[in-house]
Amino acid sequence: MRLSPQLRFDPDKLILVDANTDLAIELTFAEARILEALQAGSGQVISKSALMEAGWPGRVVGDSSLQNALSTLRKKLAPYPDIELKTVPRRGYILHLPESLTPAKRLPLKPLLAALVLLILALLVGVLMWLDTSPRARYNEQALPGRVSGVEGPVWVLTEPQSAPVDANTLANRVARQLLPESGWTPPFDRMQGMALLTDQGDSLVICPGYADGQCPGQSLISIFGRPDNGGQQRLSEFLATKIRMEEKTYNSLKFDELGDDTGGMVEQLYFGDAYFKLDQNQRLARADLRISAVPLEPHSGLFYFAVCVTDEDCHTTPVKYRVRGRYIETEERWGERRVVRYTVSPTSVELSSPNRLSAMAEQLYRRFRKSELSRDELVFYRLYLDERTAIWLLPLEKPTLVWTQRRTLHL
Repeated sequence: MRLSPQLRFDPDKLILVDANTDLAIELTFAEARILEALQAGSGQVISKSALMEAGWPGRVVGDSSLQNALSTLRKKLAPYPDIELKTVPRRGYILHLPESLTPAKRLPLKPLLAALVLLILALLVGVLMWLDTSPRARYNEQALPGRVSGVEGPVWVLTEPQSAPVDANTLANRVARQLLPESGWTPPFDRMQGMALLTDQGDSLVICPGYADGQCPGQSLISIFGRPDNGGQQRLSEFLATKIRMEEKTYNSLKFDELGDDTGGMVEQLYFGDAYFKLDQNQRLARADLRISAVPLEPHSGLFYFAVCVTDEDCHTTPVKYRVRGRYIETEERWGERRVVRYTVSPTSVELSSPNRLSAMAEQLYRRFRKSELSRDELVFYRLYLDERTAIWLLPLEKPTLVWTQRRTLHL
């Protein structure tokens, strides 16, 4: 639906699209439902209670949640002055959209000429509806040759659309800085597939050893995050040894042989993985042991669970445990040729342990988790890749972080 000649609103995809630039402006679930309610009653006052029910159906939230959503919505609409979201004191809110400017209202046309103009307008509308108005991808993607300790394999490289174009050699070198080459050592795999996310905030690299024929076997998956200037700078042999040692203590895995036979009914999609973060120049690592769970209750929506436990290899960081339960809305996006599934999660409960000690990296993550616990803001998870045994996720941590996870299906 169009809010103005320049701005289109897609409530299902949770986006606003600028018709002039094709720029997509993301909305949270609450912002989209509030805007939808305001647009449906355009020109009329909509009460606070009606907007809170629209934005958070079936949930009890405070006035601050509505105020924050409206404030953010106003900022996203600010570049379009012909759209006004106004406060009506003690009554509610009203959305003023630009009036339709038809030639009949502006010029004294004769009936035949007026009919011709209306016909032309109808044809123009049809052309606009026919044209592809899909939003730009959140990230650009290109496939580059990768090499890790002598093992070669393609790497899908994601970069931000607004950043200046970077040549393939520069991107390949930036990816290679995550895991350093080693002479005289042979990795325990002879082929791989990878994905990298390169942003101004940091670089993520995920690798599936043994990837073949479009499938990842799901063993010894690697997910590492480093700074944009020098990456993780890890030697693969040392990294794998540290990874094995740290994963001896796992918080979020699940042994399926303990559950007995499937019973049918409810279906739970489970994802388990580990993301590693470089702590300092001494190459020490922090580990985020995580679990994602999605239980569809109806098409494109259901229950969502996310749990992460952060530790470091020297046991300097007391485990930071963070858990989120909530409801999700599932939508699909196209990033170029890639089909991406977006999960917009409205938390119903957030739990965060209170650690005794924090390393510098763990402190950054803790701040992000603490803010989520206090604000109960919506979280957005992107599933970028899926096969029979694994999936790649883009997580809403302190910085955009990729993780390649194992995948399981549980019938409850």
